Amino acid sequence: MIISAHQPNETLGAIFKECYYLQLDANVQPRRIPVIDDCCYDLVFFKEASGAFYFGEDSRKVAIRSKVFTIHNVTPPYRIEAADSLTFFTIKLQPWANAHFFSSLQKSGVVDIADVQLLSFHEKVFETEGVPDKFSLAEQFMTDKMVELTPSMELVRELCNYIYEKQGKVTVNQLSEDFNKSRQYLGKVFKKEVMYPLKKFIITVRILDLVRFRAKNPDVSLTQLSYDYGYFDQAHFINDFKKVCGVKPLQFFNNLPEFLLRHA
Repeated sequence: MIISAHQPNETLGAIFKECYYLQLDANVQPRRIPVIDDCCYDLVFFKEASGAFYFGEDSRKVAIRSKVFTIHNVTPPYRIEAADSLTFFTIKLQPWANAHFFSSLQKSGVVDIADVQLLSFHEKVFETEGVPDKFSLAEQFMTDKMVELTPSMELVRELCNYIYEKQGKVTVNQLSEDFNKSRQYLGKVFKKEVMYPLKKFIITVRILDLVRFRAKNPDVSLTQLSYDYGYFDQAHFINDFKKVCGVKPLQFFNNLPEFLLRHA
């Protein structure tokens, strides 16, 4: 198994958050990767151009036949599986760049986004042997995609970074006060650029920060952890956790996959 991630330089960090490469050989079991929606759209380059995407509590199955795709508007939990080996390269956007790249999406599920440039990058990234060289290719590719952030994108960037800094332990009302903007205005601008509601983004950031902390500190009880992240009602905590991860906290952490342990 090869799992490797890379964060871009500060300039490119304005539009994409990270890229990562994953390779599971045919002899590795199970050949499945859990996917957690972090409200950042992905450009996914799938080497095999075959496999399956499962989503929802009833594990609905969608065949993956695209070399380049993104995942849009589906219900967790999600996972990607391959019948044989599984190799893909992903470029994860910054949330405030979601709409710039994907505002025209209409279909739900696994959405083919292949065009000439993306297919060319797909060919190059899997022809390149060294993982660091793959990351260099990604930076070159995204350099050509650089745009000057609009005023609304800049505002959403400030909002997102503030929420990240607070580990999601913030409310929309607090954001309204701190940014001196109405709840309605912030919600409208945020949804336009991120394509997710502001409240959902806050919950997602909080739960994913909690997941990363617990993955590195397995001895901390879930009860203590929920209190530390501002949940004083277990039902509320479990409900928010299921919204993000698709399953209850105990079920999730009892089956924490190696991908998350190594990628957290």
